[in-house]
Amino acid sequence: MTTTAAATLYGIFRTGELRMALPLEKLREVIVRPPEFSALPTAGAGLLGAVNLRHTVIPVIDPCLLAGRASAMETGEVIIIVSSEGRLFGLLADAIEGSTHVAAESLLAVHMGGGGPALFSHTFERADDQAVIAVLDAATIVDMPGIPAIADPAQRPGTADVAAAQRHGPRRTLLMFECGDTGLSIDVTHVHSVVPDLRLHSSPLDGPVCRGVAHLAGHAVPAIDPVALLGLPEQPASGTRRGVVVSLPQGLIALTATAVTEITTVPAEDILAMPMVPSPDRTLLAGLLSTEGRQYLVLDGQALRESSELAAFGALNIRLEPGVAETGPPPDDTDRDANRVVTSVRKFLTYSVGVDAATPLEQIDEILPFPGVRLSLGGTSLLGMFTHRRKTIPLINLPVLLGHGHSPEPEADRVLLVTPAGGSTVGLVVPELRAIEQSVWEEPETAVGAGRERLVSIGTPEDHRLLPYVDLFAVAAEHFARDTAGAGAGGPETRVAAALR
Repeated sequence: MTTTAAATLYGIFRTGELRMALPLEKLREVIVRPPEFSALPTAGAGLLGAVNLRHTVIPVIDPCLLAGRASAMETGEVIIIVSSEGRLFGLLADAIEGSTHVAAESLLAVHMGGGGPALFSHTFERADDQAVIAVLDAATIVDMPGIPAIADPAQRPGTADVAAAQRHGPRRTLLMFECGDTGLSIDVTHVHSVVPDLRLHSSPLDGPVCRGVAHLAGHAVPAIDPVALLGLPEQPASGTRRGVVVSLPQGLIALTATAVTEITTVPAEDILAMPMVPSPDRTLLAGLLSTEGRQYLVLDGQALRESSELAAFGALNIRLEPGVAETGPPPDDTDRDANRVVTSVRKFLTYSVGVDAATPLEQIDEILPFPGVRLSLGGTSLLGMFTHRRKTIPLINLPVLLGHGHSPEPEADRVLLVTPAGGSTVGLVVPELRAIEQSVWEEPETAVGAGRERLVSIGTPEDHRLLPYVDLFAVAAEHFARDTAGAGAGGPETRVAAALR
């Protein structure tokens, strides 16, 4: 396998008879083709029209028409969103055929005769089937006559368009919670964890602001009433207590809550400044956020960390004696409020293993078609072996390994090549690729208890979905360890359970 240090990762796609590639860094995302395109008052070569993607109008081009071939309108099913030199455009494609690392010496430069535009700059040979892949020159395409130049919002500098600024300017991801009738929120970057069942114990710290201590992480942690802390009217007592645990430089505190509702991402400009009023305490607030039918006070996480009053409580974390029960979710808890999440903007590959799942793109060396030539072993999870780049690679049925049934379909299945640190490369069969997408937030491994999958939020802050986070390094390492240790170590579902946490 060619290492990423000496090679560039290319995404490969097919449109009609053309096999093309672009550096993965230029591929913004892949979307399903709409039933029809919006017309644009221009007649650029290959221009089909436009799609409206999250309020950005993106021109869509048919590569077959650019190349002088028959249109791919009958077969094109997806649109590849490309970002080049600060501009966006879409390419109609039949299918995504995976990705591969290509060393610089394997790229063959192309010079176009006759003075015409060079739609592709290099070619390379795909190793598994010797297909010729053309590397598109995205800069040439966006500069062609009649192709609208659409600024990439992700790279757009300051603009006077207020609506655009709200959509594309700085954003904040907030944990929303309630204290009786009062709605509060705080940036997730300041949240250590969320406790769905906060059990309080009396202590010498009890008072108007401190409601007791909770046993967390081996310590007695002060439980702070945020309503009293802000100087707001006392709320009616409730039998339900949840805790939003905040990490201060001196130690942990738990903010008491009656409900933890959601995690949401909003434009920073939507958080409005607080007026000059005596209550609540404005020094601890970043502003006020209005949502549909509800208003939330936004806690200033940095101000909480710098508060001398809270610093005194944080410094009073008392280590518990061994064996003292701690507050925490019951063993079968599956409440999303138990998630500790961190903001995350990195690329994931989404795919189906019977259910949709996501894996960090950096874990995947290459994506290959199902090998036409292989040594079949007739197993359910270990299907056989094949050779690639002078290596013998085990072929593993990933859905079966993860507890989902799947019979291989060579024409449709794809193979993910994964090499864990210190291990051997394995080929993991997946029934269907979805897309290359960015994450919004994800749970760290330490935040997930037994019996529940680790989750990642995929998509955009405005339109995202939760998927299981599949650690393919763990899957490959488990398979390698099993092969070296021999049989009799339990079923495959047991051995790879950690990959889903």
